[in-house]
Amino acid sequence: MIKLQLIRIRTDDELTLYKEIWDEILANEQNDNPFIEYAWFYNWWKIVGKKEQVELYAVKKENHIIAFFPFTVRRQWGVRIYAFAGENMANYSGIIAPNKWLLSAATFVFDELIKKHRHLIFSFHGLLESGESSKGIEQYFVERQMRPSIFRVITPYLAFNEIDFSSFFNNRRKMHGVDRRERKLRNLGSLSSKIPGQGELWQMFRLFDRRWAKKVDTSSFTKGKKREFFEHLALLKSDALKVDVEALLFENQWIAFTYGVCCRGRYVSYALGHEPNFNHFGAGRIVNQHMIKRSFNEGYNKFDMSIGYEPYKFDWRSGIDFTRRIIISNGTKRAKFVKYRLALKERIKETLKSNHRVVEWKRNTLGQLRYLAKYGKGKDWLEYGQRFVEKFIRFKQVDLFELTATDSVTQLQPVGLLFEEMSIQEAVHLDQEAMISLFYQGYTIYKDSFAETTKPAFALHTNNWRVDALQIVESLPKQTCFLTYDVYKNIDIMTAFFQKIKPTHTLWVTASIWQWRKRKRLQQLGYKRISRMKHFKCARYERNHVEKYTESGGDVHSVH
Repeated sequence: MIKLQLIRIRTDDELTLYKEIWDEILANEQNDNPFIEYAWFYNWWKIVGKKEQVELYAVKKENHIIAFFPFTVRRQWGVRIYAFAGENMANYSGIIAPNKWLLSAATFVFDELIKKHRHLIFSFHGLLESGESSKGIEQYFVERQMRPSIFRVITPYLAFNEIDFSSFFNNRRKMHGVDRRERKLRNLGSLSSKIPGQGELWQMFRLFDRRWAKKVDTSSFTKGKKREFFEHLALLKSDALKVDVEALLFENQWIAFTYGVCCRGRYVSYALGHEPNFNHFGAGRIVNQHMIKRSFNEGYNKFDMSIGYEPYKFDWRSGIDFTRRIIISNGTKRAKFVKYRLALKERIKETLKSNHRVVEWKRNTLGQLRYLAKYGKGKDWLEYGQRFVEKFIRFKQVDLFELTATDSVTQLQPVGLLFEEMSIQEAVHLDQEAMISLFYQGYTIYKDSFAETTKPAFALHTNNWRVDALQIVESLPKQTCFLTYDVYKNIDIMTAFFQKIKPTHTLWVTASIWQWRKRKRLQQLGYKRISRMKHFKCARYERNHVEKYTESGGDVHSVH
């Protein structure tokens, strides 16, 4: 019988003596899990894991090391809970061992730990069902007649060797109109992607913080020692493990990025962020598509979407795997009780995470409430309260006014070059999502030519008119423009400027039920009301009504 020996490695400095052995084992097995590579674990222990209770074991057979078991240990009610290291950071985990020795080594280590500690729980996260570690660990428990609690989360992936990439990519990139959105962005300015240098990584963390400022982020990607670790990993030069970062730039400004960890032909998507102001353009989806294409061109075998039920992951998957968490205790009553509590908590988490509506509520609604609690002012709380009430009961009324070239009854003042077109490059610096949204919708935005600071005055659309509050989007009649983003006090100046630049065109403007001053001023300037739109909702009851006053207004409206 071959005798095995258990060796405890107590410090990260001591671990460096085993680097070549660790790397050789994984290289021989063609490991493609980056989270069990030496470079990941060593740097995690050195930077993040200093405050963790790390128990790293090596298994020695005769004069050779055949396995490594990187554990962290915590105590709960006197019960020792063993988990694989980096539980809150490493998406996947596993045993570092040749496949032929994996079960023997696992049996030896687990038996030794069970003999040594009276109250004991194993809680192993990130075990891919397709991986050998998951199979070996489960087989051990079966042979010992121990019944583990097993929890699964879906793990979509794209295997390049299973598809015709060219046709697959061209079809999938059209989903959700991402190709159309990218074309819109390119038409407005220069769009490019790049691999950032060392001095540019701060922009990645800044963008991630902006993306999650009003949402609940559980990754702590940019927090403290974790940020230091991920930045260090991005600059690391390793044979097997490397980090790929791709940035999407609009007019040389970062609007999205993706951070992935690669290992022997497998790209694992780890973090993605985008500029909130560019939500309408789908900047996050665009950069994800760029990274998929780049991974294929660089010869990767698999693009791993990582764990989770996010819809964009299913858009691109060619197959699915499952990632397990296995929880098992020894026979003591105390350990069984703690294990029951852990399993119940995990079951609740599994149920909630599989419900996309619950995930969205936690991520968005709770995130927004937390943001308001920290930074919100009275006006912000009133707006949030109004939106909340309108989910259950609301009444909206919007009037549509028309001014033809011959209808003006007021002597319009000379405006000269008072307004000029604003570029999207100027709008980007204003940091207003509503402004970028207007460019996305196809508006031409005008600014005050003589203002000290760049501020939008109004916006014109030559093809469509829209009422976002009622979700109405309609085509305009010929030689008609629609004006929005206006201030009622300046409507006479805007009208005069419009008649100067488009003297033969008709102008349409809307006014809500609360804008009585604006409606009064429009009528004084010669505008005629051509349509009134009403929307009422109470609980599940909804009613929409449109009144026409002339032949030119009140066409069939798409009210949803």
